[in-house]
Amino acid sequence: MMDTRKLSECELDDVYKFYRKDAQKMIRTVSQYSRAANDAYRRGDCVSGHHYSLMAQEAQFAANYLNARAATEIFKSVNRTDDLWRLDLHGLHANEAIRALQCRLQQIELSGQRPKPLEVITGRGKHSRGTPVIPAAVTNYLKECRYRFYELRAGAIAVRPKFVELK
Repeated sequence: MMDTRKLSECELDDVYKFYRKDAQKMIRTVSQYSRAANDAYRRGDCVSGHHYSLMAQEAQFAANYLNARAATEIFKSVNRTDDLWRLDLHGLHANEAIRALQCRLQQIELSGQRPKPLEVITGRGKHSRGTPVIPAAVTNYLKECRYRFYELRAGAIAVRPKFVELK
């Protein structure tokens, strides 16, 4: 039987940390290699600079892979129910959240099911540094793609999918 309970804030933090930790380590490695490349180029050692630059690129590729894998696992953890009309974006980075929203809207729009609003849980940005990132990214995407939407409550948006009549 599927666990349909909602994750608490502490559980969500644990899930996020568990799945993102390897990607975060790799991003620190990217930064170290980039600094080493920069230092080498500054002192005129182009061979070492190029070597460290390539190492940084490889580490960035690995970090992207690890972040993508983490996003998939986090998404599965926070969206445990089979509710097509509810999408929780907690724990995702902005680009991952937009990709998940695009996929869900497309899934709904192609399903032919009776139209009703999609509830998108963006969160309020408690874990963002500065301005909340996900709510702004989601509303910008919806405006750009001309979706009709409205705020349900703080951290939640209702989106009207675009249904195409098939002839």
